[in-house]
Amino acid sequence: MAASFQPGGRAPAPEPLDLVQDFVNTEIPDWNRDDIATPEALAAWLRARGLICAADVVDGETFVAARALRAALRELALANTLDEAPAPARRAAIDAAFGAFPLVVRAGSDGPGVAPAGSGARRGLGAIVAVVAAARAAGTWERLKACRQETCGWLFYDVSRNRSSSWCSMQVCGGREKSRAYRRRRAGRT
Repeated sequence: MAASFQPGGRAPAPEPLDLVQDFVNTEIPDWNRDDIATPEALAAWLRARGLICAADVVDGETFVAARALRAALRELALANTLDEAPAPARRAAIDAAFGAFPLVVRAGSDGPGVAPAGSGARRGLGAIVAVVAAARAAGTWERLKACRQETCGWLFYDVSRNRSSSWCSMQVCGGREKSRAYRRRRAGRT
């Protein structure tokens, strides 16, 4: 499934990493928008992607864990952008977010691989964690980045040869930062 709107005309992440991108981008801090702001909205999002059955529901505990997972994934993608690991205390919180959705190793048609454990919404969200693990093993995870603009954090897939992209869009967030830097330099000269 292709991710939706991408700023700056970027192409979405390749499958299945586009699922992670789409999940994290359900929240757009710049616009005060959250497409999975309720357990029901999260269940609808998971259903639309075939990650849960029509009868599955999202309970409050799973909803809170899903939001922690989304924040952890955004933080790890920002670490890819900044090329620095999160602080040890944050790594513990990220580990806890991942730990809410355990994985198992299963024999697939193309050999062993990680798969989500459990059932229902936990299993559906575990599928997102499994994609992250597989992308890390394949070497594509490092290209999934979060915009370094403080209020944005939009996930994008960096296709640049040297993996140096930092902004979801140079026309939007990159342009804002360049304008701020210009104003700071100008203020320093007066």
